[in-house]
Amino acid sequence: MPLMGYTKVAEVDLAARKIATKDVDEKLAYDYVGSRGWAAEIIFERVSLKTKPLDPKNLLVVAAGPLTVPNFPGGSKTTFASISPQTGIYGDSNVGGFFGHRLRKAGFDALIISGASKNPAYLSVIDGGIAINDAGDLWGRGSSEVDRILRDKHGEDSSVASIGVAGENLVSFACVNVDWERSKTRHGQAGRTGVGAVMGTKRLKAIVTKGSRDVRIAQPERLSDIYRKSLDIVTHNPTYKTWMRQGTMSVIEWANEVEALPTLNFQKTQFENARDIGGDVMEKETKIKSRPCSNCPVPCEHVSRVKDEEGRPVEIGVEYENAALLGANVGLSNFTYLVRANYVADDLGLDTISAGGVIAFVMEAYQRGLVSRRQLGFEPKFGDLKSVLKLLTMIAQRKGFGDAMANGVRALAQKIGKGSSRFAMEVKGLEISGYDHRAAPAMALSYATTDIGAHHNRSWAITYDLKVGRDSYGEDKVDQVIYLQHLRPLFDMLGVCRFHWVELGMDPNLYAEAYSAVTGKEFTLDELLKRSERVWNLTRAMAVLRKGISAKDDQLPERDFIDPIPSGKTAGMKLERERFTNMLHTYYRKRGWDDEGRPTREKLNELGLTEAAARLYG
Repeated sequence: MPLMGYTKVAEVDLAARKIATKDVDEKLAYDYVGSRGWAAEIIFERVSLKTKPLDPKNLLVVAAGPLTVPNFPGGSKTTFASISPQTGIYGDSNVGGFFGHRLRKAGFDALIISGASKNPAYLSVIDGGIAINDAGDLWGRGSSEVDRILRDKHGEDSSVASIGVAGENLVSFACVNVDWERSKTRHGQAGRTGVGAVMGTKRLKAIVTKGSRDVRIAQPERLSDIYRKSLDIVTHNPTYKTWMRQGTMSVIEWANEVEALPTLNFQKTQFENARDIGGDVMEKETKIKSRPCSNCPVPCEHVSRVKDEEGRPVEIGVEYENAALLGANVGLSNFTYLVRANYVADDLGLDTISAGGVIAFVMEAYQRGLVSRRQLGFEPKFGDLKSVLKLLTMIAQRKGFGDAMANGVRALAQKIGKGSSRFAMEVKGLEISGYDHRAAPAMALSYATTDIGAHHNRSWAITYDLKVGRDSYGEDKVDQVIYLQHLRPLFDMLGVCRFHWVELGMDPNLYAEAYSAVTGKEFTLDELLKRSERVWNLTRAMAVLRKGISAKDDQLPERDFIDPIPSGKTAGMKLERERFTNMLHTYYRKRGWDDEGRPTREKLNELGLTEAAARLYG
């Protein structure tokens, strides 16, 4: 009998074409909660340190969480995880929509996918059954077309997770698209760390899922009461109507105002045309509808309709990170252009954050004379849509200079040389997401120490910088970063969206209450945060074991320390190297790590990670 709140785990060997299922065991369930927690534990236990990211022996773990249930707001998230082709260490990406909800309705919490299919394939996960199907006719097609074909075949009530040609061509920052145009549900991406390339190397074009099964809830009436309480908090928040109208696109104007909007490859912190690519323009000029994730009272994807260069309609929802990195950061100042660029990136299957970072880097390198027109085949210019679209296509198809760009900013800077690494905006090989942090030390520390590389979703600390002072490097900021690095990833473990907490005021204790109601076992928030700390230390231990990650890797681009912000109220500010280094070592001390950033034996044993301690210390 499955545990309350959980269903089954499926193991799929694409090479041997074998499928096995099993109930969830108590240790995995209660020690690692679900989704991201499970992914980290499974990959630690089962992927050899000798296994390369694009080796068929690398695992792809696709996992929903125990709160991906109908009676909890934002219960919609799914983790896609693997050893990352981009960083070489553990990587994951979290996506909303209806995929996780439908995976659970199909009877599964997680898929553990190994091996590589001889020929292109897709998985169908439907009402307790799993099949490996031929995808020869899908290979080479964009995600929008693949979604349409598979939805026609399996029904509009199915969810489709697919890769584009970028994943097929093993671009290191290829993403996984979840659901598309005709769906009434939210379109999203498991964008970061290159999980799309892992699917590509496995010759796995897509995963389709749907079902009619219900997850067994231990205390349904209690969960319904928590849901009503949560819904009341969310819908009565003063900002609720703004999020309903614009979603995260309103953050463009905010980031520009607080001088943190990445502009022209992080050269500037404000974009003079920010209002032309922000939430107000989207709402008034291009928005046609809104779409929610499963179980969510806030339909935060706002779909725009524009026309492409041939006059054909293009529809897609644009979020803040898309607009920041593939908008302001590459200089696009027209919202229609922004929508078109993001549509192309999604259809090709490229992470828009990394793609925007790579393209902006190349544009600056060209601007500085470090790469030539002969190398690129044309003159790329900031603010030029044709340049952006051409570079996106070159990357996805690995054509010409796009082959080098497809390996990400770090590898590209190493190839170009000539001091270009100074403005290669990445940490541990992952391109930095949408917040300039030269005047935000807590955000800078977040980026430097995030387990998968520089991504804001683990610890969005910039609001704390704004609250207590942007020139402060105090211990309170270290404490805040660590707290956020436990709380925010906990939402991923539970399979819920953090939006309701961070923007709409939900009490974090309600998540612990909901988990207790679903499983029938009582957990406090502190107990769940301890499990999140366990996973944080596990992924760090994996990084140390796999690549010797240490203090030398918890570093930021040279631009952050030597290029002062050029204008605005924060003009002249940059990170102070000595104070930041001291802040980093305070972080290590407070985490129970040594001076090189390795979790100590004592800390690992305290968290129950005895196997990790044994591997690190013998």
